[in-house]
Amino acid sequence: MKRLFSYLLIVVLMLASAACSVATQKDAGNGNESGNGNGKKVLFVGTDSANDRIVMKHFKELGFEATLMSDKELTPDQAANFGLVFVSSFAGSHRVADKLLESTAPVIYANGKILGQVGLASKDDSDYGDYSGLSIAIKESKHALAAGLPGSVDIYKAEAKISYVVPQGGVIIASAPDNDKRAVICAFEKGQKNMNGQVLPAKRMFFNLTGGEEINRTENGWKLFDAAVHWAVGKS
Repeated sequence: MKRLFSYLLIVVLMLASAACSVATQKDAGNGNESGNGNGKKVLFVGTDSANDRIVMKHFKELGFEATLMSDKELTPDQAANFGLVFVSSFAGSHRVADKLLESTAPVIYANGKILGQVGLASKDDSDYGDYSGLSIAIKESKHALAAGLPGSVDIYKAEAKISYVVPQGGVIIASAPDNDKRAVICAFEKGQKNMNGQVLPAKRMFFNLTGGEEINRTENGWKLFDAAVHWAVGKS
């Protein structure tokens, strides 16, 4: 009888081991756009301010593990350990510069001026700025980044500054209401070339998330942010 129980125990352990192996293989197959197996890890380049903490908390709510790093600490090779890099509007464009140019992880820039450092916009100051308002104009409503929102969308509860950039290439998802060249959300696919002819190793985008206005964002404002994150780490 003892031998029978021992045999049954061995069979159960073998079946459990096989099930774990299948689950592990399945998880490994559910990769992210960067293909580095760190799809749920985001490198947050910013500050330890209350405003950036709001965004980091939101990443956590989306199921991400966020690691904070200052723009001064950032080095070109650190992004390799993450499935996504988010650069806060509080990060200095002169410090981040082109450190993420060759990153194989997708990058979301909330500081538009950095696009000029990586060849996705000119360095002309007239191509950057902000306007005061509540809303943005969705230009590509069928794109995943539009989050199913058409036309004019209020991203703020009260009027505040909304930053924009005039990109070179890519697709403008949303713009300033009075100028469709001034992007508040724009995206660049992996494999596209920047102004210098360099091929993008992963997705890149500019997403307006003006520092200090995080608490002022509407539900639709955060819905657009969620769509940006999901698009960046997705394979589509």
